[in-house]
Amino acid sequence: MARAVGGDVVVKFLGEVSELRQELRATQGDVEGLLMSMGALRADMQSNMTTMQSNMATMQSNMTTMQSNMTTMQSNMTTMQSNMTTMQSNMDSMMGNMETMMSTVESMTVGLGSVSGRLSRMEAHAGRMARLLVSMADSTHERFERVEKRLDDLEDKL
Repeated sequence: MARAVGGDVVVKFLGEVSELRQELRATQGDVEGLLMSMGALRADMQSNMTTMQSNMATMQSNMTTMQSNMTTMQSNMTTMQSNMTTMQSNMDSMMGNMETMMSTVESMTVGLGSVSGRLSRMEAHAGRMARLLVSMADSTHERFERVEKRLDDLEDKL
């Protein structure tokens, strides 16, 4: 009977080990996905900074042009209108990039929530495994004491 109980405990223990292994693999996949998202976010941010620097240089150049063309108002108005259109386009582009960055951050938040859930489940598995190990140790100890008692009884008879 003790052997059957011990066997059930071992089977449960092996099941917990298998579930823990599956959780670890899924967590590894989530972490890899998060790393890829972070790399994409970093690349987007670098690209946005380069675009913004280029746009700032363009705006500075346009301001210099506007100051030098103050004497010819008609020509300056055309240039200013062109600059405003470019600036609006740049602002629209920057807003689009910011929306993309926010979406990436939101995706990362969801991924972190998933990892947190997996870690909680892994902690529960580890707890069950610890209880099963204690049960196995107690059962083995009881069996050892019975064998020891039998050996003592046999020695007494001899």
